[in-house]
Amino acid sequence: MNILQSIILGIVQGLTEFFPVSSSGHLVIFPYFFNWDYSPLYFTVTVHFATLAAILSVFYREAFRILRALILGIFRRDPRRHNDFKTGIYIIVASIPAAIVGFLLDDYIEGLFSKPLITALFLMGTAFILWLGEYRGKRMELHLVMQDEIGSNNNPSDGKESGQSAPESAENGRTMKSGFNLFIAIMAGLGQALAILPGISRSGATISFSRFFGVKRPEAVRFSFLMAIPVIFGSFILEIYRASDVIFSGNSNIIWELVTGFIFAYLSGFIAVKFMLYLTESRNLNIFAIYCMCLSCAVFAVYLFRRFV
Repeated sequence: MNILQSIILGIVQGLTEFFPVSSSGHLVIFPYFFNWDYSPLYFTVTVHFATLAAILSVFYREAFRILRALILGIFRRDPRRHNDFKTGIYIIVASIPAAIVGFLLDDYIEGLFSKPLITALFLMGTAFILWLGEYRGKRMELHLVMQDEIGSNNNPSDGKESGQSAPESAENGRTMKSGFNLFIAIMAGLGQALAILPGISRSGATISFSRFFGVKRPEAVRFSFLMAIPVIFGSFILEIYRASDVIFSGNSNIIWELVTGFIFAYLSGFIAVKFMLYLTESRNLNIFAIYCMCLSCAVFAVYLFRRFV
């Protein structure tokens, strides 16, 4: 690698980590398109950590409240009834499948990061997951709205006389209670575990798996970003430990490549988080499904061109 490659791959990682188009897939496909050497796993994990920093830059208040509620909930009963405590439990539960899969299949998964055709196939899988998530999510939302209307007609005074409303989080008047429960958290966790495969989008899978069960898109997006924190942090610590001999060998080029990749991944990731939060308030994710299909076809086209021309 060189500095220019670190900049390009850092930008690609930052944007595609939060757009549901598979950041790991892009880190396989871009070197394939430009005939670069594949980036070492410790670089991949470092730019992932940069995107974690981008998440915390946007959600630091919410992340602090969740962490505080979890700690207080260990010693006191009252915080356990708070929505932040429940969200923290959901995040912990959702992180378990990816941790298990990553631990058991680490060597096998690492081998896939040099196989662009397999990555292209997984990108098609991401496109299907995104489309199915939007299709199923709309139907589930319609079903839940109809149930609410029926319940309101049967209980016209419910929630009005008491003056109570659904509990909201303190930040931006948002709530994580819109349909989330332990089962949905587990399913989102399975989506995150599936996304260990290069080409399967982590954000796309976790958002879509939540949408399958009626969670509104903006809340599914926010939960997807929050549940990335422990998984990315854990993988970063593990891979940096494994590659410590190389990183701290005294080779200044490696250090500069990591620093450069981190900076550009952080900046582009911060922009991508803000944009996704804005976009998903009113737009669906089908445009990203189309992008994944086009990129997958481009990989196969390049492969055939190089093979037969």
